[in-house]
Amino acid sequence: MMKRNATVAAIVLTIPALGGALPSTALGEEPPCPFYENRSGLCGYYHSEISPAEAFLNTVVKRGRWSRPSLRAVILDVRSTPEYKAGHPEHSLNVPYPYIYQYCEDDRLPDGACKKVLLDENKQPVQIPQDDADFVKYVERIIPNKDTPIYTLCRTGVRSVGAANLLTDAGYTHVRNIWEGYVGVNLTAPKKQADGSVKTLPVDLNHDGVLNDQDKNGWRYHQGLPYDTRLLPNLIYRNRMYPDIYSWD
Repeated sequence: MMKRNATVAAIVLTIPALGGALPSTALGEEPPCPFYENRSGLCGYYHSEISPAEAFLNTVVKRGRWSRPSLRAVILDVRSTPEYKAGHPEHSLNVPYPYIYQYCEDDRLPDGACKKVLLDENKQPVQIPQDDADFVKYVERIIPNKDTPIYTLCRTGVRSVGAANLLTDAGYTHVRNIWEGYVGVNLTAPKKQADGSVKTLPVDLNHDGVLNDQDKNGWRYHQGLPYDTRLLPNLIYRNRMYPDIYSWD
């Protein structure tokens, strides 16, 4: 697996989603991107993608029945602490990236994300950032074996791409991104109209005639996989600067 400068993982999060591949010059002197994560268009150089269903099977259903317990798969939930608190895959570890906490202008959604993010005078989100190096060091402390299968998870499968790249740079050999994320997105599909034109329309995944969160394609909603709201001491993120951060909000 090719090695890259860890800062690429942070930079790539600022690139808007693209329909096609970015030109290789977009990464400066870095080698060409091995693949572009096929929904967001972000450059990925971690091991591969994995579905929420397969991740659930490998980490929850098979729990206690691994042939090599030292290499049991781990879900690394990189969402902010309020999002993790509102619900997360059972046994998942919370190490937020690229921000630890985000301030909201209004209330939070049921999954813990802001309905509307608070912006500063420069129209940037007001949040507590996570340093790339600190993120990697924290993961190395709680998952020291770099052959451990790690499945990175965020809300919609974007933040988790940057996290997966950073861990791959750090030498982890089997990092996979949970593609749909914990919440997911409303999918769209082209539909031919009576006049011959093609219009892109949202997909009613559960065929109930209503378009809402239940049609989002992630872990919690359309896939309907179990989630936990317990804050177990051995799984939550700990930061000396914010010792009570899970009690916020």
